[in-house]
Amino acid sequence: MADSSDFSDASSACYSVQSSPPLQPTGRKSKILEDIIEKLGPVTNVTYTPFECESRQSAKVLLPASFPSNPRPFDYFSLFFTPDIFKTITTNTNRYANLYRIRVQQERAREWSDLLLEELYTFIGIIIYMGIHHEPKIKLYWNPDFNIGPLHSITTHISLNRFQQIKRYCHISCPENDERNNYHLPTNKIWWYKLEPLALIIQKSSREYFSPSSKVSIDEVMV
Repeated sequence: MADSSDFSDASSACYSVQSSPPLQPTGRKSKILEDIIEKLGPVTNVTYTPFECESRQSAKVLLPASFPSNPRPFDYFSLFFTPDIFKTITTNTNRYANLYRIRVQQERAREWSDLLLEELYTFIGIIIYMGIHHEPKIKLYWNPDFNIGPLHSITTHISLNRFQQIKRYCHISCPENDERNNYHLPTNKIWWYKLEPLALIIQKSSREYFSPSSKVSIDEVMV
């Protein structure tokens, strides 16, 4: 059994360690800095050219000459979602649907008829509408009972079944070109390939129709 003298010695040892003075700096860092400066030698003939900022400018909207004098929201929308891109999406959606239904046997049992250009305009319009007026379930946009919830005019333009069909097969990029270019492989670096050519058109239109001011703040989410 340890006696009181053992605890006294241990206590003294701990006290002596805690009360030891802090280590003094060796001066090694300052010595390294001096060595670097000595190797560089005297610095002479230093010139400085200040950065010249561009002249300040305000944001400008550069609308085409053919743009209506009394525009509607759809006119602005058409600058980015052009008629050509709607034709492309319609064609590629039908290609993808036909290709997918050939390869997957279960898909052949699903009803499908080729997408029409007018249907795609209706489909995109409904997507925008859903982004403004939120419902907890998709089916509620086709609700026929006022006691359950609001009645939407969507039902007069497209059926729920057809909307779900288009949503299932909607395709922006050409599925055949995607396969030829092996975009579906994990080694593909162009991860946004399914959004082309829409992404490229929106980028081009943004540069063409709008010139930002000299004061621009880029949000980190955008980056």
